[in-house]
Amino acid sequence: MKSTRLFRKPAIMGLKEAMADIEDGITIAVGGFGYAGVPFELLAELNRLKRKELTLIMASMSGEDCGIGPLVRDGQLKKAVTSYMGENRVFGDCFTAGKFDVELCPMGSLASRLESGGTGICGFYTTTGYGTAVSEGKVPQRFAADGSGDVEVYSAPRETRLVDGKWCVFETALHADVALVRARRADRRGNLMFHGTARNMNIAAAKAGKLCIAQVEEVIECGELDPDEIHMSGAYVDRLVVVPDALNKFEFLVTREESHHQKENHNDAKHRIARRAALEVQDGMVINLGIGAPTLVTPYVKPNTDVLLMAGNGLLGVGPFPNTEKEADPDILNASKQTVTVDRDGGAKFMDLVESMGFVRGGLVDMAIMGTMEVGDNGDLANWMVPGGRFSGMGGGMELVQSGCRVLILTTHTNKDGSPKILRRCRCPITAAGVVDKIITELAVFDVVKPGNGLNYLVLTELADGVTVEEVKAKTEGEFRISPDLCPMKQAPVPEGA
Repeated sequence: MKSTRLFRKPAIMGLKEAMADIEDGITIAVGGFGYAGVPFELLAELNRLKRKELTLIMASMSGEDCGIGPLVRDGQLKKAVTSYMGENRVFGDCFTAGKFDVELCPMGSLASRLESGGTGICGFYTTTGYGTAVSEGKVPQRFAADGSGDVEVYSAPRETRLVDGKWCVFETALHADVALVRARRADRRGNLMFHGTARNMNIAAAKAGKLCIAQVEEVIECGELDPDEIHMSGAYVDRLVVVPDALNKFEFLVTREESHHQKENHNDAKHRIARRAALEVQDGMVINLGIGAPTLVTPYVKPNTDVLLMAGNGLLGVGPFPNTEKEADPDILNASKQTVTVDRDGGAKFMDLVESMGFVRGGLVDMAIMGTMEVGDNGDLANWMVPGGRFSGMGGGMELVQSGCRVLILTTHTNKDGSPKILRRCRCPITAAGVVDKIITELAVFDVVKPGNGLNYLVLTELADGVTVEEVKAKTEGEFRISPDLCPMKQAPVPEGA
């Protein structure tokens, strides 16, 4: 493989020609999050070529029958570096069967490691991941191939250091032999314009690759793209592959029309939780919505509230779900990889993952609304891995909860087997220590009081209709105090016409 630039202009090549010299054993950085911005045709050609012993660096390992899935199925991976394995059972099953290694890394750190690799930075210190399995070297990296589920290799511990009064983790730069990216269009200089949330990891991946192959829908003449419309310089691009009819797929198509037909029960457990959470939203806030239950909150926010909803994959200004499938855009997704619209009137902006996660780490988010597996009565949060069970990865959650924003946890009070989720101390590996500010379940609301001496404690402040303190005690392992102002759980009204 070698660069095919001529006077800084990339070569325009056919799909097979552009990928023909990809070799076994190389490291490939791939753009995309969910199905947005994934170079499906380049990955399909890599699968057809049957290259082996590959290391893939990618934000999320989406796709069972397309994208990453066929490469996993055909045994072409040696290792994956990612932040989120998600719902890809092909990938998850092969990983836990010991067929390849996985290095899990917080999403913001992963994006910045690639950016560093492409911009001459050897590494950096970050508070993200300090005091967790990430910094301590306790994240499973390879499972036994005998089907036992035993962990053979754990991740390496990170170097830690006190910087400006904060304990930090050292993250090294990532470099790739090849970058495979996807953009909407390019000019003949290789300047790229992306669409919607498809910027995600594409820009950082392109910078980190010694050879960058960009899949685009069209190539236009230089000058036809206004410089203000160019999202990435063509200086990073070596080869352009035009795929005018590229695969555009929905991973999770969600529409308001579908919700209407389902006739949602606004008084069931999950909607009662969402309705209570909506009351925490205030004018002027920037709010990051996590995956799952938090996505139900937006319809209950008070009308005309001036708020920007953020999806960590690169959309500041998340709008409602599209009305119909026809209005849905596969490149405009939330962090749950669901189709959404854009709050243009609210001042929306698209970002790549480096900017998006930097926005979070920089303290520009006021509140994070998240789900959890467990939460401790001291405010510890555990929402990304269950030892001995399937786990998806931490995504951008570690950046969010260590950013200093207010953390609101939405969860059912117990697991399906009746075991409590609010514990004396988390048994799962934590996402961060002492970061939770409020817990909302279908039974009750708790505040986490933080006196400043590290001895945080829970206070029960609200009870759902028909629920007693005794019932909450019976279903809560963690200790809590009872507020002298204990009151019925408040609920945002159901929107008109819902």
